[in-house]
Amino acid sequence: MRKFWILILIIPLLGSFKTFAEGSKNHIAISFAIFDILKHDNSSLEGRAEFHGSEFTWLFKPLSGFMANTDGALHFYSGVLVDIPVFSFLFISPSFAPGIYYHSNSKDLDFLLEFRSQIEISLKLDNDIKVGLSLNHISNASLGKSNPGVESLALTYHFPF
Repeated sequence: MRKFWILILIIPLLGSFKTFAEGSKNHIAISFAIFDILKHDNSSLEGRAEFHGSEFTWLFKPLSGFMANTDGALHFYSGVLVDIPVFSFLFISPSFAPGIYYHSNSKDLDFLLEFRSQIEISLKLDNDIKVGLSLNHISNASLGKSNPGVESLALTYHFPF
């Protein structure tokens, strides 16, 4: 079972390296967020940096990133996203990424392996930079003794390279 979870983390990460090497339609995403926006058990400020690769299948794009908040939590993750164009300038982007979570003085999510699901709405500007608003949920999918979960609301800037 442990090998299964390692594969879930590694496969999208390998896709990220492949698309980084190709160099087309890659993005760096920088996010500023409020951690624990819904429950306010342990709210803090959050920052994220992500690499979004070009498509490695007909639909999915790899993503790899990390999150840190002002209470010392860290989340390193790797997964997939889909950019769904609503109009030529408006996108809806769901994503899913399992990762390793360290809580420090922040909210204890009761397990090392945590899953992040997110939905983002973004606008594409004239220079291919996108600006988006997202809501994500991180939880352990009931793998731990408890499953408190946490939500973050973020403002994200996507820079192509």
